[in-house]
Amino acid sequence: MIKQVLLEKFNKDTCGKNDLGGKRILENDLISNFDIKHDEELIYINSKIISENYFSEYINKLEIDINTKNIISTFCTCDDFERNELRKNNYCCKHLFASFYKFLNELDDNEELKSKFNKSILSKNIFKNQKDNILDLLLEEDNKEEIKIEVYINKQGIKNKLAAEFKIGLKGLSSNKLYVVKDINQLLTSYYNKIPVKYGKDFSFDPRYQRLSIKEKKIIDFLEKVKDIESTSSGFMKRQDKYIDGKMLIIPDFLIREFFNIISKNRVYLNEGFFYKPVETEIIFDKPNIKISLKGLEKEYILSLEDGIPEKIDKKGTVFLYASSIYLPSFEYCYDISSYLNIFNNTKSISIDKNQEIRILYRLLPKLYTLSDYISINKSIKNKIVKENVEFRFYFDKVNKDITLTLKVKYGEHEFNIFHEYTNKIIYRDINKEGEVISFLRSLGFEASGDKLYLLLGDDYLFKFFKYDIDKLQDIGEVFYSQNFKIIKNINNKNIIGQIKSGKFDYFELKFKIDDIPETEVKDIILALRDNLKYFKLKNGEFLDLEEIELKNFIKLLDVLSLENEIDGDSILFSKNKGLYLDSFIKDNNIRYIKGKKELSQIQKKIKDINKLTFKEPLQLSAELRPYQKEGYNWLKTMDYLGFGGILGDEMGLGKTIQAITFILSSLPSRTLIVAPTSLIYNWSSEIEKFAPTIRYAVVNGSKDERCNIINTIEKYDVIITTYNLVKRDLEEYEKIQFDYCFIDEAQYIKNSTSQNSLAVKKIKSYRKFALTGTPLENSLMELWSIFDFIMPGYLFDEKRFSVRYHKRLNESEEVLEELNKLIKPFILRRYKKDVIKELPLKIEKKLVVSMSEEQEKVYSIYADHAKSLIEKKVKDDDLKTSKIEILSYITKLRQLCLDPSVLINDYIGTSGKVEALIEILQQGIEEGHKILVFSQFTSVLKNITNKLKTENILYSYLDGSIPSEKRLELVNEFNEGKNSVFLISLKAGGTGLNLTSADIVIHFDPWWNPAVEDQATDRAHRFGQTNIVEVIKLIAKNSIEEKIVNLQDEKRKLIEKILDNENDISSINTLSEEDILGLFSIGN
Repeated sequence: MIKQVLLEKFNKDTCGKNDLGGKRILENDLISNFDIKHDEELIYINSKIISENYFSEYINKLEIDINTKNIISTFCTCDDFERNELRKNNYCCKHLFASFYKFLNELDDNEELKSKFNKSILSKNIFKNQKDNILDLLLEEDNKEEIKIEVYINKQGIKNKLAAEFKIGLKGLSSNKLYVVKDINQLLTSYYNKIPVKYGKDFSFDPRYQRLSIKEKKIIDFLEKVKDIESTSSGFMKRQDKYIDGKMLIIPDFLIREFFNIISKNRVYLNEGFFYKPVETEIIFDKPNIKISLKGLEKEYILSLEDGIPEKIDKKGTVFLYASSIYLPSFEYCYDISSYLNIFNNTKSISIDKNQEIRILYRLLPKLYTLSDYISINKSIKNKIVKENVEFRFYFDKVNKDITLTLKVKYGEHEFNIFHEYTNKIIYRDINKEGEVISFLRSLGFEASGDKLYLLLGDDYLFKFFKYDIDKLQDIGEVFYSQNFKIIKNINNKNIIGQIKSGKFDYFELKFKIDDIPETEVKDIILALRDNLKYFKLKNGEFLDLEEIELKNFIKLLDVLSLENEIDGDSILFSKNKGLYLDSFIKDNNIRYIKGKKELSQIQKKIKDINKLTFKEPLQLSAELRPYQKEGYNWLKTMDYLGFGGILGDEMGLGKTIQAITFILSSLPSRTLIVAPTSLIYNWSSEIEKFAPTIRYAVVNGSKDERCNIINTIEKYDVIITTYNLVKRDLEEYEKIQFDYCFIDEAQYIKNSTSQNSLAVKKIKSYRKFALTGTPLENSLMELWSIFDFIMPGYLFDEKRFSVRYHKRLNESEEVLEELNKLIKPFILRRYKKDVIKELPLKIEKKLVVSMSEEQEKVYSIYADHAKSLIEKKVKDDDLKTSKIEILSYITKLRQLCLDPSVLINDYIGTSGKVEALIEILQQGIEEGHKILVFSQFTSVLKNITNKLKTENILYSYLDGSIPSEKRLELVNEFNEGKNSVFLISLKAGGTGLNLTSADIVIHFDPWWNPAVEDQATDRAHRFGQTNIVEVIKLIAKNSIEEKIVNLQDEKRKLIEKILDNENDISSINTLSEEDILGLFSIGN
């Protein structure tokens, strides 16, 4: 913990600079003479470090406060430390970092030090718990006699080096009663080891009974520090001089400023030479009050320092002696004064030729005012001096292709080039501010050459500067441009003219003109905007600002309306389906410069007034549409009327099929192609027979010859229904036909634009195309593009451009999404159950007729024919009544074959139409956020379904009669809390007692002929506490025993219910006629 605290403090104080160099020194074992000492308050770390090239050695010293953990003092003899110590207090070079890291390592084995740190952390508690003892100690300390120390500075100590001597005695005594410290080392030993030292007959220093004040203690600590440095550097760098020599302290040059800082509160005497008497001096933390005079003579000026030159006491010039006082000014002042003191070259005055007065004085005067507040200038010179605030003026010009800047400064009435010297007056120039402006211009990319600045960077930077950074210059001064300087062209609504006219066929024409923009460059401007560029450079060299809102909107409009090859000079032809977007765009952006908007508004009005349009429902429709379904029918009719395709994207269960059938029926006579998944084609035929029996339809299925026969006699039909897979196989035949309408069901089947399904369907020729899907967008915007590419090819551009414009930029800004939304919104009708909940019953029930797979149908046919022949024989032998168990087993096997033949046939390698249909419904339902119950009477079938769900990565719960009752509740809670979206349940396990109200779709995988049993299962979801509409789907195999039973008369079905739901009641079969029984085993209608 201690090490971590120290490390954090150290890094905070040093900003972590030189960290890596320090670690490298430590790793290479370059530290020698490493020593740690401490007292009650400070840790003293001394070391010698060998350079990484082994040519040099460096001494360094580090002091750390035990209580605060802060760095108190740093020192190193390396060049890096010497360069930076004035600029940063307690600077740490890499050598000091290395010493610190070694100290941390040593800390692990130094229990005494660790103990001191821990005590410092716990000091508050210690004081609290031992306050009485501490109070006694404090009182005892207060009763001790206080010692004072006086310091005598000798400028010309040993070998002309700055030295100090000390006097010691009791506080309150005058200087002449204090005693000279004749042996500094003896004093240090006395203090640290508590040993008395006799200085005279009337005074002994005894640390046991006498105490030092804080300022005196700092002097003792400093002397100990010098002693440590002396011992560390003994024999090092050929240094033979001692820092402590008897009573004399030779102050190391690098510690002079620190020494005067420490003794500043003590009485200090200064001896300036052997023939001078020591005088008391003051230590001042400010700049010396240098008295400067400037006088004009006949031929020259005399610049004088009246009290002489401040004398540097240390080599770096951080401590000065001036007028018998010691000065410790700021490091910044020290840095500035050093060069100017050199001008005087150890003399009190210098002369300046009057011929050079302007050149010299305009540079010199500002600096003199920073060095002193006491400057005397005679009247003859003052009249020539201008002392005004500086103003800046920026003059831009364009010479050939170069951007030039003339920077001028103005002082009062005097304006001149910043790089020139002004010869009419002595200008008190603000050198610092002028320098700041020039540095700022350089940071912006300007380079000086002669008396001008040039902006030589590329186009991106030029545009950025004149659009954004130029404001920064205007904040500094005035900006001027020459007459031929034109760099950025700004376009507003006054510069643009547009006219919309109705063109040929289904097209509009937009004629336009942009002032001063050549027609030949419009295409390139659109491409630049499409690439999200901020500007376009015209051929004349000017920059067109593509972020200017009026121009940006207009260019974006041209881009959305057309492909590059549709732009013809000053006009664009665009499809009328883009008119909806154009009308919306013009209104949203308040564009007034485009005329002829009336036709666009008419299209928009018809879309908005769908509910007001009076498209009558066809009389032949055998269904009563709900209000939202009427709206969907009206929408389809409106899209057709306007010449558009569209996507009917209602949520699953809202009746997209009935809305489409109503539209088809209303559009007769016409020719319509319906493409659906294999599992749904017979559901379409069933729905047509139920709701629009007058429609002549055919399902294109079977062998190639059978399919071609239907396609080639298409004039017999109003509607033909086929699958995605068969469209691919029969595409050559379909390409010969012109359809009026084409509907694709479950349009997500073409979401992959490169799939065979997608490529084949898009080759169908149809005047109008509609897509039905509950999930128009599942994972990617490119899926949406593919569907639009079917209903209105080119409306959302080509695939590459759509991807770049929308798909890849979707997360960049809301503007991208907003534009796309405006483009597609008119052509998608999307409703959710929650939106039309008032129009829906609490429970929606529908039968979904599913075709069996090809392999499944073969197996079913063979077994049905076999069973039928055996029953016919029994009929012939008059043995039917005695074979009831046999008949029941035939019925059960047929039912299982409808579901999944693999439960009966071990080596069955085909698929199941019902299972495939189930998976499609589950995937769509999950995508829309539904939770689904799947019921079946056969656990073997349910277990096969679980294998398929695993393959499709669909999470599910499973319940059958083998699962203990305590586990059932856990499964129910797991499902209701949202872990899984599908729950497979067997009839016997889930018929009663389960509360599954989180589900809103119930699928009966195999029909239960007793309605009460079926309702009991449905009520697991549709019961008290359910807040959603529940959709109940019954899957029925086409041309199977399931469809036969559903189609039986009510009174016959009641009899069959007794048989199928109570198979032990064998006598009930007597109620069926021979014809009824044989009918169950027949193939087809």
